[in-house]
Amino acid sequence: MKKILFCGPIPRPGQAPNGGYEACNRRSIDALRGQGRTVDELYYPQPTGKPWKKLPAYVLGFASLLRELPQHQGQLLHLTGLYKQFVLPEILLLRRARIMGLRTVYDIRAGSMLRYYARYGALYRWLFRHLLRRADIVMIEGMEYADFVRQITGKPAFYLPNHISAGKLPARTLGAPGTGPVRLVYAGRITLEKGIRTVLEATRLLAQRGVDCSLTVAGPGPAALLAQLREEYGDCAVRWPGALSSEQVLAEFGNAHFFLFPTRHKGEGHSNALTEAMGMGCMPLASENGFNRSVIGDIGQILPLDASAADYADAVQTWCAGGRWQAASTAAMARTQDLFSTEQAISRLLAAYDQP
Repeated sequence: MKKILFCGPIPRPGQAPNGGYEACNRRSIDALRGQGRTVDELYYPQPTGKPWKKLPAYVLGFASLLRELPQHQGQLLHLTGLYKQFVLPEILLLRRARIMGLRTVYDIRAGSMLRYYARYGALYRWLFRHLLRRADIVMIEGMEYADFVRQITGKPAFYLPNHISAGKLPARTLGAPGTGPVRLVYAGRITLEKGIRTVLEATRLLAQRGVDCSLTVAGPGPAALLAQLREEYGDCAVRWPGALSSEQVLAEFGNAHFFLFPTRHKGEGHSNALTEAMGMGCMPLASENGFNRSVIGDIGQILPLDASAADYADAVQTWCAGGRWQAASTAAMARTQDLFSTEQAISRLLAAYDQP
């Protein structure tokens, strides 16, 4: 029964997670404790403000973290790294853990690793390879990283996808497209790089083609952008409920046919919303970005990164007319249970922790 030191961007007790990265870390920690494991939380510094003010705060924060680490008695350090400009302090954290006799896990989340590795030059690449080789286990959020990690470390990576409590999901409330409007949904951060304009344009196009459809856009976003989009697409049947709780997001997915996810975000990884949509049987139509392909598999549809609103509207109409929606919806729920449930992910994670 190893005591786990879990280090990285973690929401403080009582605080809401800031994005999917923190949300997954919190779910993992809570699930580990639910399995009877003792977990100490070591928080990454998260200063705010202008970059020139954040740099010294980061330096002081990581220096404090390096001093704090030896004060914890444990057997394993699970480091959910941020790589990029943090590669050197993360090497030092793994080095300190090794000196303490801890087994080390380096957990690569999000979808920017290969882009940074190609972009930041020879010194960065050398440091990053050194970082991966220092860890006893390298974990990856997407199978797209598996070959790279094996090439660098000579060992297989451990696949730890984003996960949700699939065993506690509510029942769907909406059947296959047929009678009534085709219901579309977008949930997540409302930004242009996440493709919100493509979602809205696709909804408008479907209406212009005579398709009875409605769209729900749930999530936080910049006030100015939200006001602009509401005015620009005021002629469309769009609900804007704002930021919702996890339970409310699941209910929206359970009452929709298609989750439109045309993200072009450069750091896209394994989206929480994508997993939740699939778990609720809501058909994903997503861009070829991040880990979308390995998450969706042969469920739903992957569209090119530069796919237009017309392409997404075409996909909606094709799925509605093809008679395959119900089978795919059921398969999406089963895939989530089998691959992306917290219960399954934590069971595998504990087995990896307990290896000699």
